[in-house]
Amino acid sequence: MTKTIAVVGVTGNQGSSVARVFLNEPGWKVRGITRDPSKSSATKMSSQGVEVLAGDLDDLESLKKAFQGANVIFGTTDFWGHMSDPATHKLAAEQKRTPNEVAFDREVSQAKNIIDAAAATVDTVDRFVLSTLSDTRRWSNGALMQNYHFDAKAEAVYYLKATYPKLMEKTSPLMLGYYANNWKSFSRAPKKQEDGSFVVSLPIGGDSKIPMTDAAADTGHFTKGLVELPPGKILCGAGSYISFNEWCAMFAKVNNVKCVFETIPRKKLEDAMGPVFGPEVGDIFEYFDKFGFNGGDPDVVFPWDLDISVKRTTMEEYMKAEDWSSVL
Repeated sequence: MTKTIAVVGVTGNQGSSVARVFLNEPGWKVRGITRDPSKSSATKMSSQGVEVLAGDLDDLESLKKAFQGANVIFGTTDFWGHMSDPATHKLAAEQKRTPNEVAFDREVSQAKNIIDAAAATVDTVDRFVLSTLSDTRRWSNGALMQNYHFDAKAEAVYYLKATYPKLMEKTSPLMLGYYANNWKSFSRAPKKQEDGSFVVSLPIGGDSKIPMTDAAADTGHFTKGLVELPPGKILCGAGSYISFNEWCAMFAKVNNVKCVFETIPRKKLEDAMGPVFGPEVGDIFEYFDKFGFNGGDPDVVFPWDLDISVKRTTMEEYMKAEDWSSVL
C-alpha cells in the first residue's frame, strides 16, 4: 500500500531534500506544502511528481487540511526567513525589541501551528519528524541567551512534549548539523591573502569539533533513516564531525592551496557583523566552543551510531563538488 509523506517547506533546503529522497522510494507519495503553489520552485516540484498543496504556517486550518491522511509528516521552520522579512524589523522597532526576539516569537508561533496540525492526525499518522536544534539556554546554564534560532526550535519541542504526549510518542526529532554551505554567509568564507594562501577566521578554537552537514543533499536521507527506526531517537544529521583546523586542511587539499585557521575574539566578529546579527552569531560559536553543537545532550545520536546505514555526504565530498571560484 502506498504511503504519503507530507513535507512542510517543500521548496526550501530541507523540505526539497526530503521530497527528492522519498520520490525515489518505492511505495511512497510525496505531498509538498508551500505557501504559494504557483511559484516556479513549487511548479518544478509538481512536475517531478510532488502533490503540491497550499499551506501557510500562520494558518493552522490550512496545515490541518494539508496533513490529512499523511502517514509521515516532516515539519520545519525558518528563523532566518523571518530575519530577512522587513515586517520583523518594523515590528521590532515598534515594540522596542530586537529583530531576533521578534523572529524567535514568529518561529515559535509557526512551529506550534505545525505541531497543532500534526496532533490533529495523531490517531492515523505513523511518524512526525520535526526539524529542531538544542536549547542553548539550558545547556549553557543560562550563560548564552541570544542564540534565538536554536532556542526557538527547542521551545517547539517543549511545547510538543507538554501539550501532546501521544504525538510525542510518534515523534523523531532531527537536529541538522552546521550547514556545509555556511561559508557563503556571515563573514565565514576563506579569505585570500597577498601571498595566495587562505585564512578562515572565527571565534572558536581550531580543534573544537562540530557536526557538519550538506542539508540540501542529506535531510531526506536522515528523515528516511528516522522513519525506518522506532520513534524517540534524537538524530543529529551530519556527514562529518570535524574541527575548523580539519576543515581548512580539506579546503587546502581540494583546491591545492594553503589554508590555515585562526581563532579571533568574539567581539571582532560581532563588530564586523553589526548589532543585529553579531550577538547571535557570537553566541553560536561560543556555544559550539564551550558546550558543543548539541550542548552535550547525552540523548543525541549521530548517523554512524544507528543500527541501519544512512546515506550522508562527508565534508570532503561536499568540498570536492562545491564551486569555490568566488573565493579562489
